Amino acid sequence: MSTSLSLQPLLELLAQTDGWTGLRVLAAAGFYASALVAVGGLLFRLVFGGNPELDRATGLRTLVPAAATLALVLLLLQWPLQAGFLGGGSWAAAFDPGLLALVFEGATGQRMLLAGSGLLLLLGAAIAWERGHELGMTASQIGAARVLRKLPGLLGAALVLLSFTWVGHSTGEPRLLLASLLLLHLGGLAFWVGALLPLYRISGPPGLSQPAARVLLRFGQVAGPVVAALIAAALWLAWRLLEGWEPLLHSAYGQVLLLKLAVLLLLLGLAALNRWILVPAFAAQAQRARQRLRTSIACEGFLVALILLLTAFLTTTTSPPG
Repeated sequence: MSTSLSLQPLLELLAQTDGWTGLRVLAAAGFYASALVAVGGLLFRLVFGGNPELDRATGLRTLVPAAATLALVLLLLQWPLQAGFLGGGSWAAAFDPGLLALVFEGATGQRMLLAGSGLLLLLGAAIAWERGHELGMTASQIGAARVLRKLPGLLGAALVLLSFTWVGHSTGEPRLLLASLLLLHLGGLAFWVGALLPLYRISGPPGLSQPAARVLLRFGQVAGPVVAALIAAALWLAWRLLEGWEPLLHSAYGQVLLLKLAVLLLLLGLAALNRWILVPAFAAQAQRARQRLRTSIACEGFLVALILLLTAFLTTTTSPPG
């Protein structure tokens, strides 16, 4: 058994990646990011919402519907891009009725329907939240309306996450176990991704330091089990899909996955730095703690974007060995 690392499989894969494939990767990465921000933003609002001043500062009132709308646009864009891929990578093939029908009638079409339905529910829940305020509802009426709005929003989030299991590498056997672990992985990732921009925004205004510190400290406590589940699901999925650890070194799929895991470790390191050092310093109003924390959160956002780009490249260009 050889344990030496050869980059030849990865270099060959990169050489075979054409412009059309690059478009598909970018569209997929954008869809992943916007869909997870929409889902995660909803989860963040449900878990940490309630303070009107902080709720305004998070920007979630506009972020969730904007992310859901962008995800819908990118979801629809993937339809002709997939048809064009089947037709040899041309715009003529992308809008060929026969190829479009072929894509829509398959698993990709079912995934589009699931994700699209979920995103529309998320968008509707976000708009209903806004309308509740615009119509001048009383505090008790708003509270009751929020309970009712949780149901379609949560259903929408579940459908979006479920759509990720409809195609790709989690469709193998045992299907139920792989899909369940992927859902666990995606749920944790969505919660994390959706929290980054709200946490960045509320940590900015000096007048919100105390309530923001409480949210940041609570987020660190809630995120602990989420991160543990994220790591466990990611490692088990990697081992199951590769049928061992050796393909991490000797296959293009394994090498991209290894790079993704390395970036994830960096992300976890930043998260630990935030929880144990930067957030307590922010809560104690230490000098320059605010700037350091916001810089760290921004770096987390960059690493998340890189992980999603690698994921899109992984699922679009290659598959597990065997």
